[in-house]
Amino acid sequence: MMIGTIYDSEKEYEKAVYHYRQALNIDPDYAPAANNLAYHLAVRTDDIEKALELARSAKEKFPEDPAIADTLGVVYYQKGLYGNAETEFTDALKKLPNNAIIHFHLGRNYEKKGELQLAKKSLNRALELSNNFEGYEEAKLLIKALN
Repeated sequence: MMIGTIYDSEKEYEKAVYHYRQALNIDPDYAPAANNLAYHLAVRTDDIEKALELARSAKEKFPEDPAIADTLGVVYYQKGLYGNAETEFTDALKKLPNNAIIHFHLGRNYEKKGELQLAKKSLNRALELSNNFEGYEEAKLLIKALN
């Protein structure tokens, strides 16, 4: 799992995935590996059903973990289930109110739902919190498009 996390941080995603899968081969119930693999599958592949299975499994084991809620929200977003995604993102933000990427995910979700003022608010909050997160450029472009 740690090796996968290191590869993830270095943006060597295929190597990260290999190690997350290895961790799950050793312990199929290891929620952190399931969560990280689910996120990767949701944002970097078309295997959204496997991502959903893994994210739900992780959420069952750790229902209070905001990182897992965020991942499940991303999976729901990718599936077009924006109401479910909103629930997960807002739940995650209750525990991590100053997390830029979760605000970004929520803002992007609001935009898809047509809730444009809420989208701007969440996206602006993400940009206030950080200028160094995955999605930073997309957030700036979305805000510009919403104005």
